[in-house]
Amino acid sequence: MRRSIVALTLLLGLGACEQPTYVPMASPRQDAIGEQFRPPPPGYAAIYFFNPTAIGPALRVIVNGQELGVLGTQTWMRAEFAAGPHNIRCTGGQSSNMVQVVLKPGEMRYFDYEMSPGQTVCTVREVGPDLGRGAVMNSARAYQGR
Repeated sequence: MRRSIVALTLLLGLGACEQPTYVPMASPRQDAIGEQFRPPPPGYAAIYFFNPTAIGPALRVIVNGQELGVLGTQTWMRAEFAAGPHNIRCTGGQSSNMVQVVLKPGEMRYFDYEMSPGQTVCTVREVGPDLGRGAVMNSARAYQGR
């Protein structure tokens, strides 16, 4: 009987983790503007960060040590950066992961942030424009503090 209670408690705990994560959202106008995929200003590159998963924890988007915002499930954000080297980090739960990129003026790049159920470390990886644009169009823009 005790094992059944422990097993049930663990299953309920896991089920609670497997929920969509909601975060503050940008306005519908900001969402629509971002989905136009306009080029960045001269000398800058644009990066789209997105979390395409339907369940999982909130993930912080950090570039060069500065937090830009938090991605919930099926959300995205866009930021523009001067050309040059940049550190792009995700943090979620007790984990963190980072990639280094060198941005060129006029570029538009896409980074997938995920931490699916069962994973212990968030992942951040660059994807191609087709996949990136599709993910943005199928999700909503998260609020950005920057």
